[in-house]
Amino acid sequence: MDQEERIIAVVEKKIDDYKHLCGLGFMMRVADPESREHVTRIGARVLMAKWSIGPPAGSFVQAVADNNLAEAFGRADSINTDSLKFYSMLIYNTAYIE
Repeated sequence: MDQEERIIAVVEKKIDDYKHLCGLGFMMRVADPESREHVTRIGARVLMAKWSIGPPAGSFVQAVADNNLAEAFGRADSINTDSLKFYSMLIYNTAYIE
């Protein structure tokens, strides 16, 4: 398993751990398989941007990794708007994954 796969696995677990803390909109989003995949992929990219792993991040992901709330909300799609609290908790509570 490579580093990105390990990060994705951790994000998947954190979704289950945090979904009850992040509000009804988030809970409904992660109940849908396509939306959950989107949140997982973006969550992994946020952590990778935080740790400078992989390709350059997109503007939304970089705004989240930079803790720029105004820019993150301005660039968020509807799924990511519902997931910003999750991404914040993910950044704050996840140690580097090797």
